[in-house]
Amino acid sequence: MMDQGEEGDEEEAWLQLRPVEPLPSQCCGSGCSPCVFDIYQRDLARWEAARASKDRSLLSREETQSCPSKLSPETFLAFLISAVDRLTEDTYLVRFALPGNSQLGLRPGQHLILRGTVDDLEIQRAYTPISPANAEGYFEVLIKCYQTGLMSRYVKSWKAGDTAFWRGPFGGFFYKPNQENSLEQLPWSYRDRTRFGRLDRDLLEELVGSCRRKPFALVCGSAEFTKDMAGYLLHAGLAEDSYFLF
Repeated sequence: MMDQGEEGDEEEAWLQLRPVEPLPSQCCGSGCSPCVFDIYQRDLARWEAARASKDRSLLSREETQSCPSKLSPETFLAFLISAVDRLTEDTYLVRFALPGNSQLGLRPGQHLILRGTVDDLEIQRAYTPISPANAEGYFEVLIKCYQTGLMSRYVKSWKAGDTAFWRGPFGGFFYKPNQENSLEQLPWSYRDRTRFGRLDRDLLEELVGSCRRKPFALVCGSAEFTKDMAGYLLHAGLAEDSYFLF
């Protein structure tokens, strides 16, 4: 039997173990599954079950690994920063170490969530690694920093040897080469606006003609593609100042 003082101490101990509800800033807004709020609800249910049965062992979780070889969508894992290169005034290329010759394991269309802390405020943002999918022993992220960005302040403080925390991967779209070869394989809402084949002069003229206002076209591709598109756009009635060739 416990007296009221002991019961009070026990209650206080359990309250200290209660999961803390995330702040809005801790959600990156990218529709990740699980979201930080999904994880909070899961941990809260675990805490309530453990409290009801007075079994704290139910709250045990694996500790964060250092330089892990596999990602976790639910748990932030520590990755060592091996290099930070400032490419422009506000753009940084950051390399993170993976143990041995291991690979990150992301597929095209997936991204990671970075956790940072600025002025005691925890924030999370989504980034997509730009390193090759088969890169061994590392992955790289290109980050553009903004003057008023909270995560930008955190990223600007990085140097080689620091540690950053990531979780993932996220993203339900998986690119498969040469798979969409019929309209029936596409969602119905895309079918009326989807064309298969090479972008030719007639189609480009139709697209330009369907615009309510005079469009500004951005063209990026091979030298041959860019040259063809410039000619098609001129034929469709656009002036040279109405398109830009990358």
